[in-house]
Amino acid sequence: MDEKLQQILTRVYDLYNKYGIKSVTMDDVARELGMSKKTLYKHVKDKADLVEQVLIQNSVQHSTNIETLVKKNLNAIVELLEVNQYMNQILKDHNPSLDYDLKKYYPEISTRLMYEIKKRMHDSIKQNLLKGQQEGVYRQEMDVEIICRLHMTRMEHKHSSDNFTLNELTSKKVMREIFIYHLHGIINEKGDEILNEKLKDYINAD
Repeated sequence: MDEKLQQILTRVYDLYNKYGIKSVTMDDVARELGMSKKTLYKHVKDKADLVEQVLIQNSVQHSTNIETLVKKNLNAIVELLEVNQYMNQILKDHNPSLDYDLKKYYPEISTRLMYEIKKRMHDSIKQNLLKGQQEGVYRQEMDVEIICRLHMTRMEHKHSSDNFTLNELTSKKVMREIFIYHLHGIINEKGDEILNEKLKDYINAD
């Protein structure tokens, strides 16, 4: 992908995230980018193509940033804490109306995108669980695949609970407690020592 297109997609994502997908027309995009629609259509076929390219680039960029964190070669617990802090920041800056518009007006794109996101999420969680077992900080007897799927299910369906309001579920406090709950389910005694040492910094960083 050429640099010019990358810049376009990044700026359009900011528009979609601020105003939603439906309300941002191709005229709005061209005006924001300071180019004619004719020039814009040299880079994309139509709005659906633009939407898909924008969201794919955004998703790939987040994956790249997480891979950068993983390459720091931290122990599995600290790595998981840092990745979770990064994900919390993404959610904080993310406008839910973008997801609503995507599912309602571009369902096929939404399905393809979510498939790829879930696959990368599954691989990332599983990689961390295996790393923690190898380092001796996670429970050796746990079934990695089951724990991976349980964690994904909890994250995917957290908004469907009747026990919390949406504001509560997306609050730092509730999200932090859910994450710590997950951690205590996978660590062993050695991991507990590391977690207790790092947990205060993690909570203060939030």
